[in-house]
Amino acid sequence: MSYVEFGGGVVSAVERACDTDLRTALRLVARYSRYWWSRGLEDEAAAAAERVLSMLGRTVPVGLDEEYLLAVIHGAASAEQEQIELAQQIVDTTEGPFRYSATVLLWCLVFGPFEPAEVVEDVLARNEGGEAWTRAAVELCRGYPGLTRATTEEAAQALRTALGRFRMLEDDWGTFLALSALQQSVGAPLELTTEALELAERLGLDEQVGVLLCRRGDLYRAQGKLDAARHDYSMALVLGERAELPETVAEAHIGLARAARCCGHVQTAQAHLSAVLELPDLEDAHYEARHELAALEQVSATA
Repeated sequence: MSYVEFGGGVVSAVERACDTDLRTALRLVARYSRYWWSRGLEDEAAAAAERVLSMLGRTVPVGLDEEYLLAVIHGAASAEQEQIELAQQIVDTTEGPFRYSATVLLWCLVFGPFEPAEVVEDVLARNEGGEAWTRAAVELCRGYPGLTRATTEEAAQALRTALGRFRMLEDDWGTFLALSALQQSVGAPLELTTEALELAERLGLDEQVGVLLCRRGDLYRAQGKLDAARHDYSMALVLGERAELPETVAEAHIGLARAARCCGHVQTAQAHLSAVLELPDLEDAHYEARHELAALEQVSATA
């Protein structure tokens, strides 16, 4: 049974298994954990996990502790408090590395920010003896902002180590995560942003592609490469409208407005900013657009 065989029907397979064999259903949720997250399908993972957890309740099947933990990680938004506490007990009592390569990473991403740094560091230390992908994930988590007590320099080095390991494994998702974390911690050099963008496109992560296009557009604009900046913002705008990502649409319009202002095209800039203000429920984007409009009016007044 391969990922390709199930494709987008993993949730259906889990639902069928729930009617006949809950242990099989739980194993499916665990097995497809990395597949779902690496393709931006966290909602699909949550749907499958929530179905299994609704039937299991607070019962952890014998021998499937880590599978139960992964189900709670996926379904954390709707899991019962008792289920979350059971999952944490599993983390606390597991000796040595987890059996599934993605468990340590997903636990750190979902629950790590709410745990004391020493707890996260203990979990990472226990997984340093895991398989190669897990060891790369440990370094990634060690360098993630705010998860551990690592200094800025130590975190950056851990992320570089993770990046090197994921590249050696030729793992697109891990490499993308390491690049993204590096951009948060040490800035966003153009070449790293471009590499992350190419990986996001390959993985089909539309939301991240839009963010990275706008980020690269900002870098081009800062370098005075306005044609390249406009190209990236325009691509982000098309993607945002197609994929129904209003935040991306707003960010692309604001980028295009700033590029237009740099060229002295005040009316074009105003049109893009007005388009942002027409988008509903985007308070931060509206604030930014109004700030840009005020800057444009000041430029016009002094011209």
